[in-house]
Parts: sequence; C-alpha cells; structure tokens
Amino acid sequence: MSFRMSYVNDEFVRAADNALSSNQGLTQQVTLSNINARFSALPTFSTPTFQVPRTYAQNNLLAGRFGTVFAIDPNLQAPRWTEYSVGIQREIGFQTAIEIRYVGGRSDNLVRGRDLNQVDIFSNGFVQDFIRARNNLLLTGNPACTPAQNPGCQTLTVFPQLASGGLLSNATIQSQLRNGTPADLAVIYIQNGLTGNVKFLPNPNTGVADLLDNSGRARYNSLQVEVRRRFAKGFFFQANYTFQKTLTDAPGVGQTRFDPLLDNNQPQLEYSRADYDQTHVFNFNTIYELPIGKGRRFLNQGGVANLLLGGWQLGTIIRAGTGAPVTITDPRGTLNRVGRSGRQTAVSSLTKDQIKSLIGVRRTPCGIFYIDPSVININQANLQAGLCSQLGSGRGAEGFGTTPFSGQVFFNAAPGQTGNLERAFINGPFIFTWDASLLKNIPITERVRFQIRVEAFNVLNRANFFVPQFPTGGNSSGFNINSTNFGRITSTVTDPRIIQLVGRIEF
Repeated sequence: MSFRMSYVNDEFVRAADNALSSNQGLTQQVTLSNINARFSALPTFSTPTFQVPRTYAQNNLLAGRFGTVFAIDPNLQAPRWTEYSVGIQREIGFQTAIEIRYVGGRSDNLVRGRDLNQVDIFSNGFVQDFIRARNNLLLTGNPACTPAQNPGCQTLTVFPQLASGGLLSNATIQSQLRNGTPADLAVIYIQNGLTGNVKFLPNPNTGVADLLDNSGRARYNSLQVEVRRRFAKGFFFQANYTFQKTLTDAPGVGQTRFDPLLDNNQPQLEYSRADYDQTHVFNFNTIYELPIGKGRRFLNQGGVANLLLGGWQLGTIIRAGTGAPVTITDPRGTLNRVGRSGRQTAVSSLTKDQIKSLIGVRRTPCGIFYIDPSVININQANLQAGLCSQLGSGRGAEGFGTTPFSGQVFFNAAPGQTGNLERAFINGPFIFTWDASLLKNIPITERVRFQIRVEAFNVLNRANFFVPQFPTGGNSSGFNINSTNFGRITSTVTDPRIIQLVGRIEF
C-alpha cells in the first residue's frame, strides 16, 4: 500500500511564459531600409515615447478587432498529483513471483488555458434569427424576405440591428447560413466591424481573452498484474498487463496547456478519456542464454566448440495494446466559433454499441478504412472494383440539412447545438510490436570480450495503423464527418521492420 503527493512542472513554467509573451506590451521596433548606404554621420533615431501607466484599450490597440489578450490567475499554483495504490505479491515457485495491484491518481488543479471571451449567439437572440434567415434563404433565396413577400417567410429581428442589415445578400454570409454555422458568422461580423447594436462578446475590446489557471482535473484508475522471474539458470522473463482509464477535462499535451472549452456554460462536455489513454496494455520481455558451451549444461568444454556454440543469448520484447481513443467529430462553428470546436462531436442515430460494430481495420482496393465504408458517401460497387477515382465525396455527411445518402448514420449538428455522441469512446487500431535480438559474447582476455549482436525491430513487419485524434483546427482528422478522408487510415504509428548488426568491445 502506498500514498504519494507530488508537484510536477509538466510544462507549468512554459505555459506561463507563453501567456505573458503573447500580450502586446510596451515594445516598439524601428527599421532603417537604407542601412547599406554610406553616411557622413550616424543616422538619428528618435526615442519612442511610452505612456505609463497605459489603459487596457491602449495596451491592445494594435491587436485589431479580434485580438488576443492573455492573463494569468494571480493565485496560480503548481499542479498537484495525488497517487495511491494497494497490492499483493506472492512467490509461486520456479524463481517466479506474481503481483496484483490497484493504482489510482487524481488532480483537481491542473494548469489549463481557456478563453473567457466566448462568442455569444444566445442571449442576444442571434441564433434564433439565424435559423429564421436560413429558412428564408432556403425557401426563397432571400434571407431577408418578409411574410408580405411570401407567406412562408419570417420577419428578422436581430439582423436589422447589424451594420448594413448584416449584408444578407453577400455570398459569404449566405454560405454561412446554408452551412448552419451561426458562431462563425458572428465572428465575420466582429472581425469586419459590422456588429452594429448587437453584442457578440462579453468583452468587446478584444476577440480572445485567455486565462491561465488551475481549472483542470484528471482521474486515473487501473488494475495491474505482473509476473516476473528472477534471472536464474540463464533465463529471465517479465510480463505485465494493465487495464486502465484516464479521464480529464484538460486533455492537451502541448507546451502552452491551452485547452479552450467548447462551451463555457457546459464545462462538463470536456470531461472524457484523455488523448493518450490506452484501455489495455501488455508488455513481455525475456532473456534466454543457450545452455551450450563452457560452464553450461551441454558441451561443457572450451576450445573450438565453445568458440562456435557457446555464449549465445536470445532476447525478445513484445508490446501490445489498444490504440489511443478517437472521436467522431463535427468541428464546425455551430455552438462556438470553429477555433474552439475541434472536439465537437457529431450527431448519430445509432447507439455506442452499434457504432462500435462498424469499427475495425478494413482493407479495400482503394485504401484502408477504420469505419465501415457502407456508412460513408462512397460508391460501394466502384470501391470493390478498385475504381478509386470514382468513389464519390468520401464524407460521413454532406452538410447540415442535406438529403441523407443511402446508409448515412452520422449528421452535422444543428445551429446553436453540439453533437450527441460521446467523446473518445472508440479505441484506435490494435497495436502489436515484436522486437528480438541474438547476441554472442566472445572472450578475448579475462577482462576484454567482443560482442556481436543482431537486432530486429518489428520482426513481423506489421503495420500498426494510427488515427489522429484532433489535428490543428480539428478539420483534417479522418474522423471528421465533413472530411473527404472520413473513416480512412492514412498513417502508421511504428516503423517497418529494421534489422541491424552491432559489434562492440567490452572491457
């Protein structure tokens, strides 16, 4: 039984440095373009004048309409991790012992950066008016149509308060309406100074207000089983298995520790399996000295026989486990802007178990899939025939509100909403690697010997496939239903088979 409390750096210092260095601050740069010319005297530079103290608006004047301001909680603390375990160990004979233990851990003050200036599309009534404008557009082609023009049209109440009525005849604006992304449309208005009398941000003086604090939490629970044999009679082995789960609402592993919430009003949406969580992990390693040669069971003699057959040793390492968790995403700006929606899940009519039945490595003439191609917008006959340039869009959904294709089970979230799927409930592809070595020690003198070794990595030359969870922006993942690579596997996590010959002198 054990209990431990530790305070870890875990990029703590780097995260704070990033937050501080990203602000505008009191800096000025002067560039002289004709420095290569000849001067009769040194040029004169005027000393910049700084007003101190400066107001908040002055300090961020250069940031533009959608600038970024960083702040650090004055009570920021080093993250504290509490770990506890209980186990039992028993000798089972043959120089072998078995150990079974429970290991857990938790933290309630992980460092994370979050954006407090979330785009607001609810309290101002914008999302409801967005839906009305979208319906008008689909009905008549004119988002601003009125019931007098068409009985099916709805009168808009928020768009008229925007500059130029929200520019509803603009193609970019209409594209956002068709896509069903009100948060992204709000950002367009903010960036172009078209908000009029509509307030989209809690702090209109900046676009982003990032706070570095201790709001993150994590939980770890595991069952660990280990069997090991001490090195005796030329044989050693160790095997262990771990069944584990890591839950956190601060899953990022980057130096900045910036993990924005999808919705500040629903922080519980963030609490899910960590990106690095592996449910099942198995490791095995062994060393076996062949019982041949001087001092061994067979051919216990020196001379040529020992030189050729003695001193050989075999080694092997096996690693196996489930892949890292992945999420089926719809990272569009329906609830929050797209830069905060990378982890937004998609909508599905299936249960978790039904979706899991669609998961698995499938090799086809046109590539490898991890989601059954029958639920992807792909021409199934052309796929089987190997007509890879005639497959179709390859997406899991064809945009919000479009007619479902045959077999479609994943859908885009509606304006103002997020998906109903759980995050990270799918395990990535199974991973298995086997490394092996064969070495021989050749004595030269009593204190010097020559060792020759053959090492093979990934002996079976097995392709261990990898599915990226959340690439930058969340838009290029194979599990983004709007991606043309939806459900596909395009990369591996291990190298192909490598065999190397090593020789060294030990003294």
